[in-house]
Amino acid sequence: MDSGVEEAKLTLRRVVGKFALLFAFVYLLALFAGVVTLLQGDEVPVTTWILLIPAGVAFVPAVIDAVNLHRTQDPDRLSKLWKRCGVLAVTGMVLLVVASLVTGGING
Repeated sequence: MDSGVEEAKLTLRRVVGKFALLFAFVYLLALFAGVVTLLQGDEVPVTTWILLIPAGVAFVPAVIDAVNLHRTQDPDRLSKLWKRCGVLAVTGMVLLVVASLVTGGING
């Protein structure tokens, strides 16, 4: 029975890493949207790019931790990685949403 519990813990911790990768992909889509807007000749305010930087700073270590979550089997390392990965991913997503709302308020 203990083996099943440990397997469930491992699976849930790795799900956190998968969400971190998903949130980072959403961030990349936001960056791509900004680049496409520039290439179409429309103006993208500098504040938009400045507000996207902190989210990227949070997502880079979250993605690194997510990859490490899927590669390691060490329980001690897993317990540290999934917490850090989750906090960084949620922080990055909150910063991305705030940047979107602030930019919409500035441009709207």
